[in-house]
Amino acid sequence: MARVFIHVGGHKTGTSYLQAMFDQNRDLLAQHGIYYPHIGPNNAHHALAAHWINIGDIPDSFYGEAGAMGLWTALTKRYADAPGTLFLSAENFTRIRPERIDMAELAGLLSAFEDVRVVYTMRRQTDTVQSLWMQIAKTRRAAVLRGYVETALEHRRGGGIPIDYSSVYTHLREGFTPEQIYLIDYSAMKRAPGGIVGTFLRLLGSDLEASDLTLLRSTEEANVSPDPIALFMACEVLDQTAAPPAHLVKTITRAVRAPGAPPATLLTRAEYQKVRSRFAGANTKLVEQVQQTQPGFNFDEDEMPEDLFYRDDLTVAHWTKVAAALHTERPVPEWVQSKQLLRRLLKL
Repeated sequence: MARVFIHVGGHKTGTSYLQAMFDQNRDLLAQHGIYYPHIGPNNAHHALAAHWINIGDIPDSFYGEAGAMGLWTALTKRYADAPGTLFLSAENFTRIRPERIDMAELAGLLSAFEDVRVVYTMRRQTDTVQSLWMQIAKTRRAAVLRGYVETALEHRRGGGIPIDYSSVYTHLREGFTPEQIYLIDYSAMKRAPGGIVGTFLRLLGSDLEASDLTLLRSTEEANVSPDPIALFMACEVLDQTAAPPAHLVKTITRAVRAPGAPPATLLTRAEYQKVRSRFAGANTKLVEQVQQTQPGFNFDEDEMPEDLFYRDDLTVAHWTKVAAALHTERPVPEWVQSKQLLRRLLKL
């Protein structure tokens, strides 16, 4: 009988990269007993969550007469009694608003498999808050950053995505035993041999190395985030009326975030400390709890780089460089108006 590993997030922990890599190398993985099925309409398995939550970008017609439950029936029929390991990956399994997954029912759907593991990757909250805002800003009008951070601190979530990982663990425990749940520290995973891909190949018990897999053709498939400060400034230039185009972000990056620039955060110094202190206690308790069944697990807040660039380090000089960079382009893009830049400078 088969094993099944279901990777349920978290968001912004290399999930898109992992999904794209496994999708691209599906045939090679299958030759080594790891099955990453194509369910569609993307290279992840988000459609599997549609039985519980609304997935707006997938039409009902995609599921056919059997509905979303039909996907689970097909998976069980094809893989549960076969040798090897089924690997599923979709970060929307840990969303908590406006709907959330019934973990007990999910566990029941997976009970036909001989061995069931649920994998969740955790990223330090100071990075997660920033990354969630950036994901919104890249695709549509972003919320005012200051208000977004305050809301995240108050409700311990960014939109419908949890930031308190102890609450995620409690949610998973509604259907799965501690022995079935495996947590991974994102920072440690990136430092490990083979990075994210290597970590998951070892977790799945594969004899493959990350270097055996074919690399992605472009960074777009991996959903790589732009420079945070440049993205924030681009949103401000547009007065947050729309998602900034990529060429605007690139122009600003060249102007104020040249190669070799210190690491940056969208948070102010005060916000950074608030986020760290808000979740420190819960993180410690979670580590103690998980170590009982996963010895050696740890989740430490990395030391803050001494040269970390905060949002409140932005000065008039930075905005002046942006104005100069934008107005040396010929022709001046229609989406850049002098009055917008002047209005932003007058706020400082």
